[in-house]
Amino acid sequence: MAGRLRFGIMPAPLAAPYDAALARSRRAVELGFDGLWLADETPMAYPGDISMDAWLLMAALARDVPGPTLGSLVTAAIYRHPLLNAMNVSTLDHLSSGRAILGMGAGGVPADLDGLGAGGTPGRELVDRLDEQLDSIDRLLRGETVTRESGFYPMRNAWIERPVQAPRPPILVAAQGPRAIRVAARRADIWNTLGGQPIEGDALALDGAIGETRRQIELLEAACIELDRDPATIRRSVFTFRAGIYRSIGAFDEWVGRMLDLGIGEFMIIHPGDDRAAEAVLERFATDSMPKLRAAAGAA
Repeated sequence: MAGRLRFGIMPAPLAAPYDAALARSRRAVELGFDGLWLADETPMAYPGDISMDAWLLMAALARDVPGPTLGSLVTAAIYRHPLLNAMNVSTLDHLSSGRAILGMGAGGVPADLDGLGAGGTPGRELVDRLDEQLDSIDRLLRGETVTRESGFYPMRNAWIERPVQAPRPPILVAAQGPRAIRVAARRADIWNTLGGQPIEGDALALDGAIGETRRQIELLEAACIELDRDPATIRRSVFTFRAGIYRSIGAFDEWVGRMLDLGIGEFMIIHPGDDRAAEAVLERFATDSMPKLRAAAGAA
């Protein structure tokens, strides 16, 4: 496990009014969460839960919530040109005094793609777009002037204002399948998994989800070895997508513990919104379980 044990919050729902998301974010920091993670999705994907632009929302939170890192979970490669994505990251890094993290993925939620007029884009193309985006964004954030004559995102003499963090802000790559995981092995500082859960269809029971996550980790490690990269240089993270953690504090603790056993070192936890019973579980996890887990990780 690379680095200290980290816990972040997605202050859902990411919808108006802003003050509600702000209050959840501030409370998360009070409880000891390290980061705020914003879903870069459209309202078509999750009606009622997401309606605000992730990058504008992170800019506001950078002003109003000192301390935590701010990252997209995640920005799909097909949404924007890499020059604009790099500008967003650099701008947020300046607004937050060096707290930005770029989270990117291939983008596989059909409703988002349909809304963008990109429905039916083959999965292979989505992954190829991600790889090309990350190559250009990495170079732009490091201060290079980039020219690319071909590919999905050509550019000529493109450059941006350098971000605060050097050599650049961290890059997270969300990857579930073999080709995307190989992109993560090549490009990522942080790899993110959905904890073995499929985006659509029936959710897996915990044992099945753990088995699928283990398989993904094996793919990541094999890809790193093939690319002559030490797998330990990639921080492993998980998003609590369809994880069932709010059934009880016992379920929450078991899920986190099983993921820790796989070498996961960072947890992105979706806030339950107005569900008061679930919120009580979250608060108990933050006040009772998180300090013990951090202490145990620090002593290991």
